[in-house]
Amino acid sequence: MSRVRLYVATSLDGFIADREGSVDWLDQHNPRDYGFDDFFAEVGAVIMGRRTYEFVRAIGDHWPYSGKRAFVMSSRTLVGVPDGVLPKAGGIGPAIEAARAATRKDIWIVGGAVAMQSALDAGHVDLIETFLVPVLLGRGLPLIADLAHRQTLSFEGIETFQDGVVKLSYAPQKSPRLGASGA
Repeated sequence: MSRVRLYVATSLDGFIADREGSVDWLDQHNPRDYGFDDFFAEVGAVIMGRRTYEFVRAIGDHWPYSGKRAFVMSSRTLVGVPDGVLPKAGGIGPAIEAARAATRKDIWIVGGAVAMQSALDAGHVDLIETFLVPVLLGRGLPLIADLAHRQTLSFEGIETFQDGVVKLSYAPQKSPRLGASGA
């Protein structure tokens, strides 16, 4: 069965975007230098919230998830969507079900923070891969703001890079109280 993965960069103080919602602090870091191409080859579908979808669409004409089925959690109609992009109402559970039906490869919860948090709260996440970037933002959008339950993680590995970026990998321990239905 496909794994559900969080694969995300954070500032050292735990933010995925600055206080204006920008990720320009990541511009000096090329994802390919950190194994992104290998990761992306393992992914068959992506899931994101509507705001993340709109952000990605606003930063350029190029759809970066070409060749992957994309599920956008939204009850609103999406206009001018790229091929392979489908809106999915009902939250993270139905989006993951649709993604699993669409691919046998891994599923990437792209973002934003609410989508990642919902997937964690519902017990759907199999692997968290976070890249700690050596920058302190002071304020911004936190990686995880308000989980419903404390989550215990199992250490899966660490990788360091010459520029000070550190990749940490963890697997959430599955809890029977979370159930399989999702949120």
